[in-house]
Amino acid sequence: MITEIERPSLSSLYGRAALGAARSKLRQGAGPRTLPKQTLLAQHPGVSAEEAESYRRLFGGEAFDGAHRASLPSVLVHIIGFPVQMALMSQDAFPLPLIGLVHVSNEVEHLRPVRVGQPVQILVSAENLRPHRRGTQVDIKVTVLEAGADPQAALGAAGTAESAVLWRSVSTYLSKGAQLGTEISAASGTTENGSTAVARSKDPKSFVPPTKTATWRLGSDAGRAYAAVSGDYNPIHVSQLAAKSLGMPAAIVHGMYSAGRMLEGREPENAGHRWWIRFEAPVTLPGTVAFAAQPQGANTMRFTGWNPRKARRHFDAELQLP
Repeated sequence: MITEIERPSLSSLYGRAALGAARSKLRQGAGPRTLPKQTLLAQHPGVSAEEAESYRRLFGGEAFDGAHRASLPSVLVHIIGFPVQMALMSQDAFPLPLIGLVHVSNEVEHLRPVRVGQPVQILVSAENLRPHRRGTQVDIKVTVLEAGADPQAALGAAGTAESAVLWRSVSTYLSKGAQLGTEISAASGTTENGSTAVARSKDPKSFVPPTKTATWRLGSDAGRAYAAVSGDYNPIHVSQLAAKSLGMPAAIVHGMYSAGRMLEGREPENAGHRWWIRFEAPVTLPGTVAFAAQPQGANTMRFTGWNPRKARRHFDAELQLP
C-alpha cells in the first residue's frame, strides 16, 4: 500500500522521536514486532542551485554550473530521500526506537542522472527485520523516480517501470539491545537483491591498514557542517553531551559524510554506477581519518577509512563504474 505524504521536516521528526524515546517498544516487550506494510511516497521539487552549492562547498567539489557538472552526487540524492526514511521510522507502527538507531551500511544504485532543479518522487519502505547478535537490524529501501511516473509500477516485478527509476538504495540500521525474541550467534541477513555487502563478521583485530592515499582532518564542527547541508541534526552528530548520553565517547561524524567525501569527484556525470559502504568504528569529533583509495581493475575502486593511531577501521567501501 502506498501512502502519499507531504515532504517531511527533519526537525519536527527528531522532536517527535525525542518525545517518544521513553516508550518501551521492543526492549520491554511492548509495541509492534513486525514492519509496517506501508510504502511512503513524497514529491520533491528538486535540489535548488543554492542547496547544490552548499553541498559543493562542504566537500570542495566542482561547480554545478552545467559546464563542470550538472547532475547530483549520490549522497545529495540520499539527502533528499532521508526525511522520508525518517518519517517511516518515526511511525508508531515501526517496531524499533528511532533514537539510538545505528547506521550499519548503505548500498546504492545510481541508475540515471538527477539534475539540479529536477522534480522527483521518493518511495520508502522497510523490509527484512531480523535478529542480530547485538540487537535487531532492518533495511530501509529508497527509490527515486521521475516526476509523473507511476509509483505503483515501480513496486512491481523486477524490470517494471525500470526506465523511470533514477536512483535506489538500501540503508541498514541496527537497534542495539532491541530483541525480537530469537537468539542467533552472529550477524546475518541479506538485502532484497541477495547482496551480502551488509553482512559483517570480520574480526577488527585482523584489520591490516592499506597504503594511505589521503588524510582527513575533521574539526569538532564537522557534524554541524554536514547537518547544515543535509538538515540531519541528529543530536549524536552535533552535540557532545547528547552523544555521551547515548553511549558514545563524543559526537560522531555522519556516516554519509564519509560516503560523500570518498565519492567526491569520482562519480560519472551520466550515472550508471553503484557503490556500497559498511560502517565500523565511529569517527569521533574532532578526529583524523586515514583514507585509502585503491583501484581494483578498470572499473572498480575500493575505499578504506581508519583511525591511524589505533589502526581501527571506520569504514570500507567499493565503487563500481559502468
